[in-house]
Amino acid sequence: MIIENKVYRLKTTKCGNWLNIVAALFAAELGGNTYPLRFSIVDVCEGEIVIESTIIRFTSNHKHADKLGLIEVLTPRRKAFQSQPFGVVQIVPTGIRCEFGGFAGDAGPVTNLLASTVDFLVTHPNAVNASELNEMAENVLYVEGKSLDDFLLGHVGLRPVLSNRIGTFVDRTGIDYIDSVVNTLNAARAVRGVECDLYTVLREELNVKIEWSRSGCAVGTILHPEAILEAVEFLLSQGVHAVGGVSVIHGVTKEMFSHHLHGEIPNPSGGIEAIITHLISKIFRIPTAHAPLPYYQDLKEKSTVNPRAAAEFISTPHYFCVLKGLARAPRLVPISSLDNVPDHLITVNNIGAIITPADCLGGIPALAAEFSGIPLIAVRENKTLLNVTNETMKMMNVIEVNSYLEAAGVVVALREGISLESVRRPLQRAKRIDMPCPKGPRAEEVEAVMDKI
Repeated sequence: MIIENKVYRLKTTKCGNWLNIVAALFAAELGGNTYPLRFSIVDVCEGEIVIESTIIRFTSNHKHADKLGLIEVLTPRRKAFQSQPFGVVQIVPTGIRCEFGGFAGDAGPVTNLLASTVDFLVTHPNAVNASELNEMAENVLYVEGKSLDDFLLGHVGLRPVLSNRIGTFVDRTGIDYIDSVVNTLNAARAVRGVECDLYTVLREELNVKIEWSRSGCAVGTILHPEAILEAVEFLLSQGVHAVGGVSVIHGVTKEMFSHHLHGEIPNPSGGIEAIITHLISKIFRIPTAHAPLPYYQDLKEKSTVNPRAAAEFISTPHYFCVLKGLARAPRLVPISSLDNVPDHLITVNNIGAIITPADCLGGIPALAAEFSGIPLIAVRENKTLLNVTNETMKMMNVIEVNSYLEAAGVVVALREGISLESVRRPLQRAKRIDMPCPKGPRAEEVEAVMDKI
């Protein structure tokens, strides 16, 4: 199994919905025995789109070849109807320098604001993880990004639970920090009552390393991904329901961290953490999340210059936020249809809106929203390093707002079935539309009558 980052330039024009366009073109480019672990449109030019993707290459006799051969984006399922309870999805992509969510957990307040307007809110770890802190509201469902994509594509349902037993894997490279990891596990058990009593050390070093994409996004590679799969399989055999991990991430320099601290580049480790958890989600369909071991503790400026980064400085293993999130993360249930879904499952049928930064509309959540006709609330204030706005995507379901405060109002209106047009001014008068004239012997007579009205 080999993981690598690729750039694809695909000739196309928008004709229909983006998800079908991208899926067809992308599948042709991938070839056999290749799975797209993550991808996003990062640029749209005249007659061309640019996609950055992390792919897995595998042999046909690989242990997990059957699972990796199923590419969910090729067979999306449309939302069938609006079901109750009413929920929304909050997307804060990692590795693209989000103004809200580009630092440890600093999208937590806006996530909780949005959650206060609905029955439940689904989001991914990047939105709320903050080292020793995770202050997500009680009605927030903590779902890893790959599973969240597949949820929006109609392949997965969510089953809320009271608690999960969590297993942890530790990268062998970080064995010097094992006491910090074990203390975090024991503190979570003693203070919060989290069931997280099992951990295992990987048989070999993962060799996780950061990379930067051509667009400036933080990505990365893993030399020994099989070591993760082996550990997760072992932990599952011991009766755990969810798996968290801590790994040493190589390649971060003092200069990089300083630039990140000052908001100039994305968090260097964000992209590679997503790749690790996407791999686990794809193969095992379990709740999962990841934290970096304190590999660059000595590189960090001991500074208070950026309050959004403050959570970075109060933790050693950065792992308690993961344990709190996974403790009540919903279980993932594969589904074959969005019709007649069991009452205990939450599916895309329950989603009334998806909220995302306004300049990164090229990811699967945005494409799935267009595909299913779900309102896509694009927040201009949450700027990123990308420029994939609706000016270029031209999707009819996008509602652009300036702030998360405005987004919360839009969500309330959608929840209550209040027309957005009705709460804005000026209010335009109702518009008359004429049916086409009938054909036949009386056509001219009917047309003459209509002209007099």
